[in-house]
Amino acid sequence: MKVRTIQADPSGNITLYVLDPVPQENRKELNRQLLALDPSVEQVGCLSFKEDQPQVEMMGGEFCGNATRSAGACALFYQGKKEGEYQVTCSGCPTSLPVSAKKIRENLYDATVQLPPPLSIGKIRLSYERESVECQEVVLPGITHYVYFTLNVDEVDQDQLFYSLQREISRGTEPEAYGLMLVEISTLKVIPIVYVSATGTLYHEKSCGSGSAAVAAALAHRQKRSLAATLQEPGGRIDIEADWKDGEIISLTIGGPVRLGAETLVDTDQGK
Repeated sequence: MKVRTIQADPSGNITLYVLDPVPQENRKELNRQLLALDPSVEQVGCLSFKEDQPQVEMMGGEFCGNATRSAGACALFYQGKKEGEYQVTCSGCPTSLPVSAKKIRENLYDATVQLPPPLSIGKIRLSYERESVECQEVVLPGITHYVYFTLNVDEVDQDQLFYSLQREISRGTEPEAYGLMLVEISTLKVIPIVYVSATGTLYHEKSCGSGSAAVAAALAHRQKRSLAATLQEPGGRIDIEADWKDGEIISLTIGGPVRLGAETLVDTDQGK
């Protein structure tokens, strides 16, 4: 199968957009093939345009904040503009989201997306190293994130904590997609891990947009105030904002650099 693609790099969270229509029943296999062809790619989605507005459908039907904001950069690229405002639709989210994008230089853009407030924020306890530890559960449209605050992320056994989370989640209804965000309190160094149920894929991501929004929500909820900060993720920075009013979060924003590659024709049969 041959498909046109374009690669986006939002703070290291390498996203491959397929520019041709892909039937739903073929997406899981195509996702597997494209990930196998390029190990640097962390996620795959379909990108199309309707009346110049970007539409994103992730292969697993999940929501992705980085893919949503990167679609704004792609819109500038294809429309030959230096800056623009878009209403981007993405799988897993019932409404379109406002994205602001600006060209910095050739193939490099800055893109920001405003996200709706969390559907809910709660707590979940996990068994970790024979102790009970607490995560903030932040439910967003299309994905749920579990935020774990620690004094030193490098001392956390990431796999052990994640599998403890999986065991706890398996007791109920599994979300379409969920992530574990490890956050070092003093430096805001973040390590994101994401699992997509539909495709059965686990990613230790270079950065995670929706996870960054969840961190913003968890921080604002802990501090009971609006805030703006920069998260340091393995692939680079993600800028976050949370607006707090009358005892609740009313909006979340994530942004940062997006680097685009050239459009490429990929033959998924070449690796067979």
